[in-house]
Amino acid sequence: MTKLLEPQEIQVLLRDWGLSERAISILIKEPEVVANLQEARSLSPFSPDYVPCVIEELFDDIPFRRWEQGKSSPIYERPCSADYDPPFVEYSFDGQTALFHVQGEIVVNRMELMSDFAQQIAELNEALEE
Repeated sequence: MTKLLEPQEIQVLLRDWGLSERAISILIKEPEVVANLQEARSLSPFSPDYVPCVIEELFDDIPFRRWEQGKSSPIYERPCSADYDPPFVEYSFDGQTALFHVQGEIVVNRMELMSDFAQQIAELNEALEE
């Protein structure tokens, strides 16, 4: 497990990552999340032909939706207010962070080589928001 950083260390790290002050102000309160992001940022992108068996969407580090084995509709969906705007969202593939953003500002993107799959995720999100 990655060592948890002190708030001052977190702030320096997040600035080194090029994040906005808004993103920093949100993540500085989440040392465990930052430790996980630090680890995820050290990993290679997923290969272009990688197809996850399980996809999870997490709001504020809490599972919101879960898809398994290529099903187009979620097998699990947590009730959530339609106007809820989570401070941060994570998509994980088979338990590994694939994409993480703070109110739209990308912090981790391991899907960059998976352009077709990333486009499908974006389209799925748009459909679910309608």
